[in-house]
Amino acid sequence: MVLRLTAGKMHSLMRSYDVIGRYGGEEFLVILPECCPECAAAFAERLRLCVSSDSIDTPEGRIPVTISLGVTVSSKERKNDADSLVKAADKALYRAKENGRNRVEPAHDEGMMA
Repeated sequence: MVLRLTAGKMHSLMRSYDVIGRYGGEEFLVILPECCPECAAAFAERLRLCVSSDSIDTPEGRIPVTISLGVTVSSKERKNDADSLVKAADKALYRAKENGRNRVEPAHDEGMMA
């Protein structure tokens, strides 16, 4: 229930041609076609703020929900394959969790952000 409501909040901010899907237990993968690094990072921050702006009603009561995000971008110049993009985003995600959670981390040190 919490994952479904969280996904709905995130989906409400997306463009009609953006894609979101569950990628693992509590992880989502968001694809933003034709999105520059700055716009991807700004969008990730909007997602974070939207999700954390309100708690969710559950049978056990209201619970706060936050998300941590790892952001990576592909470009025509770098021609990254999907596996390397996901790995870079995953490393950035775990860095966001290690640095306190409820934050956005770009994949700078993986060479995936401009």
